[in-house]
Parts: sequence; structure tokens; C-alpha cells
Amino acid sequence: MQGRNQEQVHYEKQVNNLKEALRRARDLRSRALSQKELLEQQREKLYQKALEYGVKPEELGKKIEELKQEMDQLLAKAQQMIPWELLKKENQK
Repeated sequence: MQGRNQEQVHYEKQVNNLKEALRRARDLRSRALSQKELLEQQREKLYQKALEYGVKPEELGKKIEELKQEMDQLLAKAQQMIPWELLKKENQK
């Protein structure tokens, strides 16, 4: 009789462990689905923002590189326009 009680307790523990694991798995799934929905909404907002700027999202990397090159050129041009020698002489006075 005692062997059966131990077996019963053992099975109850296993069932309870399985129930707890299932509950935790459901919680994780629920959080993952919420996170997925949030990320999809953010992606859509960013997509629309890119379109507002006249850039297709799949071309953003290329556009960013173009803008970097343009900024580098403008900065180099601005550097050339500054009278560095004159400013250096002024500082030496």
C-alpha cells in the first residue's frame, strides 16, 4: 500500500512539474508575441518614415553611404575655405 502512495506522489509531482513548465512556456509565448507585435509596429513606423523622406527602406544603406560621402566632401570644401594660415598668424601675435 505504501508503495502505491509513493508512486502516486511521484506521479503527482511529475504532473505538477509539467503543469508549471506549461504555464511558464505559455507566459514566454505570450511575451514573445507581444514583443513581436511591438517590433512589427516599430518596423512599420520606420518604413513609413523612410518613405516620407523619399527613400525606400531597402535602399537606406546605400542612401546613408551617399550622404556620408556628401558630408565628407562638404567638410573638405569648408576646410579649404578657412584661412588657416591667416588664423595661425593672428594667434601668434
